Amino acid sequence: MSDALDWLLSFSDPRRGIGWNPRSRAGIEWNVRRMRVLLDLAGAPDRRMACVLVAGTKGKGSTAAMIARLLAASGVRAGLATKPHVQAFRERVRVDGAALGEARFATLVDGLRDLPGALARLLPAAGEPTTFDLTTLLAFSAFARGRCDVAVIEVGLGGRYDATNACDPHVSLVTPISHDHTRELGPRLDGIAREKAGVLRPGRVAVLGPQPPSARHALLRECARLGAMPCEPRPLGEGRARELGLALRGAHQRANAALALAACDALAGHGVAYDQRLAGRALADLRWPGRFEVLDGSPPIVLDGAHNDGSARALAATLRREYPRRRVRFVLGIMADKDARAVVRELLPLASAVHATVPPGARGLPARDLARLVRGVPVRTHEDAAAAIRAARHEAAPSEAVCVTGSLALVGAARDALGLPVVERLWGYAGSGSR
Repeated sequence: MSDALDWLLSFSDPRRGIGWNPRSRAGIEWNVRRMRVLLDLAGAPDRRMACVLVAGTKGKGSTAAMIARLLAASGVRAGLATKPHVQAFRERVRVDGAALGEARFATLVDGLRDLPGALARLLPAAGEPTTFDLTTLLAFSAFARGRCDVAVIEVGLGGRYDATNACDPHVSLVTPISHDHTRELGPRLDGIAREKAGVLRPGRVAVLGPQPPSARHALLRECARLGAMPCEPRPLGEGRARELGLALRGAHQRANAALALAACDALAGHGVAYDQRLAGRALADLRWPGRFEVLDGSPPIVLDGAHNDGSARALAATLRREYPRRRVRFVLGIMADKDARAVVRELLPLASAVHATVPPGARGLPARDLARLVRGVPVRTHEDAAAAIRAARHEAAPSEAVCVTGSLALVGAARDALGLPVVERLWGYAGSGSR
């Protein structure tokens, strides 16, 4: 497993992440072309199943996981590709809710090793693939071997030029849009929306989440231009959410669930054997680690990977709803390429204190730089998540909660520090005391 992962990560830029490789052709416009060639070299596994592409800024992973769970309730075998992982890289690829085992992951990686050389011979101008390219290819290969009927794929960055857009989605979905990856996508929400609209296809359903007005107008204009069929479902009411057993907390998750239901209905129009009448309480046992994951105790600990203004706003709203009489002691660590100021701004009104730290890896914002953005409440810096959590738990008053947030990488480090294992299955598991 370690050798396979080392080889896979050798195609990434440690500072910019797995979607970048300094030996790739410069410019994100090469991503789709390079990915399509890789898929074809591998026998086009994506063409053996229906595909759903999930773009957007907030709630992509949660919505994708709900789609896979709803399909499973109808006996439809779904592959799920999400990012980033929380504790183990192999979490990014799941078949029927189960993460790839270490042996299966290594075998699939071994099947990719000849493809960078084949790509170089066939399309030398493209340069090397990225780790994200190869992981996307690994996912489709795993889904084909696992006889999946549907692939549910979370888009990496934007949409138009993301490697995942090399497949031909039967259903495209755009979750709520906010500011993220502004270096590549631009600072304006309408421009970001146009890039994400690149996943839409003529004559096919485009499921659109609740959007800021400028983003919504841009998406609807792109639907009209392309001939895509927009579907804008309303968030589930609390009654319908209870019927489905929706376990993921927050009003934003009711909106995500509505998108997932609409996407499954649209798949049924492509011959996928989904029947909404079989949904039952399908979402009651869905577990999605690091997304308002609550560890009961004194103090209660909330793990949430909010990393931009929109997700931090949703986190703050859910904290107010779930803990209306508690102040929150935040353990906060953010990547340097994110808008840390915007995240802090959304969370500070709830804060009793901030324990600033740095997520693992080369991309983390130094804790001292993060601490400078905190105003009006006590702030301390810590060398890592474990030290920050120890201090927050020790100093928390009985009336406080602790919330670890700012990055899923930080949440993963927190789960490790708290002794929580990798979530091997997203559903059909025995409860562990966390919710």
